[in-house]
Amino acid sequence: AANANAASKPNKMILANTHLFYHPMADHIRAMQAYVVCKKIDEVRRQDGSDPYPLVFCGDLNSDPLSGAVQLLFTRTVLPHHDTWKHLHDYRWEMGDSSWMLEHGFVGNEGVTEEDPIYVEETFKEAHEDEESLADDSFAEPFHPPPIVLPASFPNLVSGCPDMPEFTNFAVDFVETLDYVLASETSEHERYGFRPKKAAPMPNADEISRYVAMPNEFMPSDHVSVVCDLEWTTNETSPGADESN
Repeated sequence: AANANAASKPNKMILANTHLFYHPMADHIRAMQAYVVCKKIDEVRRQDGSDPYPLVFCGDLNSDPLSGAVQLLFTRTVLPHHDTWKHLHDYRWEMGDSSWMLEHGFVGNEGVTEEDPIYVEETFKEAHEDEESLADDSFAEPFHPPPIVLPASFPNLVSGCPDMPEFTNFAVDFVETLDYVLASETSEHERYGFRPKKAAPMPNADEISRYVAMPNEFMPSDHVSVVCDLEWTTNETSPGADESN
């Protein structure tokens, strides 16, 4: 819903869409991907040197609402002790092979047990033949990742859905919210932004369960479309702002 006053709207906006990495043990990779995407968006929306463009950021983030990637977008920070780092030392690229995913319960069966999955590489002694390096105390402590923090120049983001969907992906052995529509808010640094108005109704689990999962004869995708209405807003205190919605 656009305001009729042209001064209350920017000349341009950023619409960014992404699809983050899929592997269930790679939450830390998705958090880092989300940071890189935000950094690039911020570069583009400031390239004219005027008021930064407001943005809508959407896509399949392959991340639930409590994941590192989504928490970064909503709270601006992922701390070193966040659960997103739990597979930092275990995950390897080859774990994405279909055969590995099937063997360890990520696809094609009821899921992962507490014993799954730990990928075992060469032992430390095999990887380091230098006995002096084995005695080095620097190897005694595990690596602790630094916090990931969005810069102050990046706007606060708000969900386009007033209520977080129960799920956006419904498979036989996996049900979760993975898809999002986010929009920037106004602030003392952001003259333009958005306000969420309403969202299209989402199906509930009972409705999907009748057809086992998605896709099905009525829903052609395994993801639910996230549809929402946003309203332009203008910060009243920003220099040159004529009025606010």
